[in-house]
Amino acid sequence: MKERTTIDYVIRKIKASDRDNLKKLYLRVASIPGGLARTADEITDSYIDKIMNAPLENGLVFVAEHNHALIGSVVVHTLGPTVFSHILGDGTILVDPDFQGIGVGSAIFTALLNEIKEHRPDIMRVEIIARESNRAIGLYERLGFVREGEFKKRIRGISGTFESDIPMTWFNPNFKE
Repeated sequence: MKERTTIDYVIRKIKASDRDNLKKLYLRVASIPGGLARTADEITDSYIDKIMNAPLENGLVFVAEHNHALIGSVVVHTLGPTVFSHILGDGTILVDPDFQGIGVGSAIFTALLNEIKEHRPDIMRVEIIARESNRAIGLYERLGFVREGEFKKRIRGISGTFESDIPMTWFNPNFKE
């Protein structure tokens, strides 16, 4: 992380015009070992299109923008079958490495959770899965996520070693059946 304590950035919902900048952000983070579960060669146009379509398919995507560049993103969407309609999951959050550690991830997730609290009483749970070495686990816990177990040796790291995935859930206090 570059030395800075504050920067000006905007948190907002994704727009269609963000597509190319979103792909650049994903490629940047995926090119760093351990940055994403996907490698840079797995960040395809169809993968980005799936993310861009998430809001249309009952999901949410928020981005952080600084100087007309995306520096962060969070994506969640419904899991598909009706029995899971109260869940937003398959969550991914990423922050450009040059902007990590200054509150961007916290701000993006806070915007997402506030949107759910205020406008999505149909959503009870937001689910994410974080590899055990992910330093953002503490952030997720500060935001109200709770650990719900461990998937032992689920992630194969770059060096070939395995580590656990930690499923975490945030519960919407404004959920209405």
